[in-house]
Amino acid sequence: MNQTAAQHQGCPVAPGTPEERIRRWSTYQPWLQADPVGAWHELREHGPVLRSEEFGGYWILTRYADIEWAARNPDLFSSADIGIPNRQIYKDKLIPIQLDGEDHRKWRQALSALFNPAVVGHITPQIREAAVDAIEPIAARGSCEFVEDFAVRLPAETFLINFGIDRSYLPELLAHKNWLRREGLPNARNDEELHAAGRPLWEFFSAAVDVRRAEGIEGRRDVISSLLRAEHEGRPLTQDEIVNIILMTMFASLDTSNSLLSMVFRHLAEHPEVQRTVVGEPHRLPAMAEELIRHEAMVSTARVVTRDVELHDVKLRAGDRVLMSWGFAGLDPEVFERADEVDFDRQSVRHLAFGIGPHRCLGMHLARRIVKVALEEWHARIPEYHITPGTEPVSRYSPIRGLDRLDLTVGAAR
Repeated sequence: MNQTAAQHQGCPVAPGTPEERIRRWSTYQPWLQADPVGAWHELREHGPVLRSEEFGGYWILTRYADIEWAARNPDLFSSADIGIPNRQIYKDKLIPIQLDGEDHRKWRQALSALFNPAVVGHITPQIREAAVDAIEPIAARGSCEFVEDFAVRLPAETFLINFGIDRSYLPELLAHKNWLRREGLPNARNDEELHAAGRPLWEFFSAAVDVRRAEGIEGRRDVISSLLRAEHEGRPLTQDEIVNIILMTMFASLDTSNSLLSMVFRHLAEHPEVQRTVVGEPHRLPAMAEELIRHEAMVSTARVVTRDVELHDVKLRAGDRVLMSWGFAGLDPEVFERADEVDFDRQSVRHLAFGIGPHRCLGMHLARRIVKVALEEWHARIPEYHITPGTEPVSRYSPIRGLDRLDLTVGAAR
């Protein structure tokens, strides 16, 4: 059985040499949790293709160009196992993120219309309403724990809105998701227990599909209704396929979006001059959001090499695993001048935060809209804020890098 993140203790203090730090590199290492960015810069200075021996061993691509190349060659780099270590919560591969080749192409084609800009535009007023509902109590109270009070809540409510599930189900959804991440996955000792841990979420969404089917889908534009109308290879989707797609979307969107929001707002809270720019130049918000997304390096996933290939004089063998740090690609100094700085005047922000190539994130338009709406509605009501004195943000480095806690106080820092 693969060693799990919870079981992987690593070493509490960073190894003393760069070579040993590379050999022990993992997104779960305790000594990388507070500031993986500086460690990543050290990593990339030692070469474009490096080897970690954690979790059975895998390669690390450190350069934007190589990560992009691998993403554009899915015949060489399979998405069948997307984590290191890879834990298959459900028996079937998640559609379409874990599929390859023609199978992936057909599913992607069937699903692409469900998350396009027109769909996002249709639900934007509801996203805005959810944002305002979360922000106004914070403004009145004068403080918040941003992760729990806003960053977790808004993407989860947006997910419910998009799939046509009433927002009143938010507590139940979060309870299931949080239990799975905090207790179900870490404590599962084998595949049978792992599949059992994921069952409550499966049943939650299966029940939502049953409700929509019973209510009727005529005239509805939500994703569940669209999935009930959709076809794959000339036939309707099965119940299991529909629930599989819903779960894939949830796993791919909720933690990523809340982590992104928490890190963006931490940067803003630490830089009042950036807050003033956001407040004073709202017409530039789409470009500002894109630069903040680039800067707040976030997601790492994995690929599996399908046949022997050489990269920078390193022989990658069929079956080898490769870590793809999409977020850190946005900090590559060979691509971005002053990559560690937020610069709203950049002429080009060609980041890989949402991936690239055939597996590019289906939900990228929605993720961008969530960030833009959050920036607009928050700063319309809370133009000044800062990290609460006496507190420190609690960082987390994992396949989805983010914050576990961010205490904010309304108003300018004194």
